[in-house]
Amino acid sequence: MRSFTLYSRVTVLALAGAVAGCGGQINTAAYVPSAARSDVLRSKAPQLDAKVRVFAANRGGGSVLAFDATASGNVAPVTKIAGPKTKFSMPDTLALDGSGNIYTSDYTSGSATKVEVFGPNANGNVKPKRVVGGKKSDLGPTEGILVDPSGDLWVSGILSNEITEYAPGAHGDVAPINTIAGGYTQLNYPKGLAMNPAGQLYVVSTTPAILIFAKGASGNAAPAASIAGSKTGLSSPYAIAFDSKGRLLVADEDAGILVFGKGATGNVAPSAIITGLDNPTGVVADAHDRIWVVDFGTNAIEEYAKNANGNATPLRTIQGQNTTLDQPLSLALR
Repeated sequence: MRSFTLYSRVTVLALAGAVAGCGGQINTAAYVPSAARSDVLRSKAPQLDAKVRVFAANRGGGSVLAFDATASGNVAPVTKIAGPKTKFSMPDTLALDGSGNIYTSDYTSGSATKVEVFGPNANGNVKPKRVVGGKKSDLGPTEGILVDPSGDLWVSGILSNEITEYAPGAHGDVAPINTIAGGYTQLNYPKGLAMNPAGQLYVVSTTPAILIFAKGASGNAAPAASIAGSKTGLSSPYAIAFDSKGRLLVADEDAGILVFGKGATGNVAPSAIITGLDNPTGVVADAHDRIWVVDFGTNAIEEYAKNANGNATPLRTIQGQNTTLDQPLSLALR
């Protein structure tokens, strides 16, 4: 089991950058993407709806990439947000709002995290539309962000063991409008976030568990329910998402992709586990409930059938030098 896995990576990489005199920036020139698979991989998937795009927070490459969801193999991204104007250091987590705006958390060695917001069509060396961060914002290292249907931004604090919520359109050094924190919350190095249609907030906890908070939860609130126990198969959960049927998808760095039935709680077994991955850190379902995964370990984005189980073959894989995928961590679809 890899406890505190990705923050450890952040720390080690940032220290390495500092030793090299890079001011905390990661030197990725020597990073060699995994050669575990061929650079040219053919799609076995049916075509998706036109203009659907898959976005990835590309930490090693200091960028946010977007690919046509019908693409496969060693393809170049259709858009790439990168360059000095973005102020990117280590873009880690990713979320989209209802208007298609792109939110990414960015950790800079020696300073607090900020969340940068870019327009739906952002591409190239562009400034963010908004930036949330500062002393009042109480943003430390995070491995999970969420934009809810009302436009509120939610951020998990992995070291502070808290969840902070910010008003729609928040910009600059603004205080959160709500904080969930305290001993009763059971938050332990919280990571990925998701919200179901009823407004319940689901939070990955390194316990390992998935904690479920009631709509409107605030302060030192106890979870209304949780998914935890020996039957769940949870080992190192990282990211979560719902599909259209209400199934909960969990990207677990050790176990793979765990699928839990709608409304699952307690010590319950998953209905499916997709294995054969190497450190999956992002998961999302498309409109047809096919399962998309970002695999940190192989610098790849993979799509699986909605009923995939076991060591399943991906329907499509985006991977190779042309993709510029380098330590991708988070995933979103639009």
